[in-house]
Amino acid sequence: MTRTARGDMNAFEELVSRHQQSALNVAYRFLGDRTLSEDAAQEAFLRILAAAGRYRPTASFRTYLFSVIWHLCVDVRRKEGRRAVESLPGRESPAEGPAEAVMRDERSALVRQALQELPSRQKMALVLKHYEDLSYQEIARALGCSVRAVDALLTRARRRLRDSLRDVL
Repeated sequence: MTRTARGDMNAFEELVSRHQQSALNVAYRFLGDRTLSEDAAQEAFLRILAAAGRYRPTASFRTYLFSVIWHLCVDVRRKEGRRAVESLPGRESPAEGPAEAVMRDERSALVRQALQELPSRQKMALVLKHYEDLSYQEIARALGCSVRAVDALLTRARRRLRDSLRDVL
């Protein structure tokens, strides 16, 4: 980011190349829509580029990126309202038969739907912890809250998921 702030576009391209998939994954897991996720990830990098001169490395770049993604996703959700979760087919494993693949896809769809029903902050905390493997401290920085608040968000999110999936899984 320091090189990007000095106008080094190769450094920015390296950041995008290194972190684009994570940005897409987080946005998709939060929004549940591929097109909206791609737009949010692209917008995040555009905003980061525009703000490069103001960037201060107080946290890792990933934490900074996820903070930008978080705010964009909340804005998108607010504008779009709740949308149906896009159902993507899963990948078959070589040892998996057609019946197992269908069951796995159905379970995945149920989990994605339950995740979409969580409140925004709980959902993003869960996505950052379990899909991006961020520490509580990194999540706190990304969401602009305390580590204790992250613990509470994750506890409530897990409880809600467990309750909503109890009868279907």
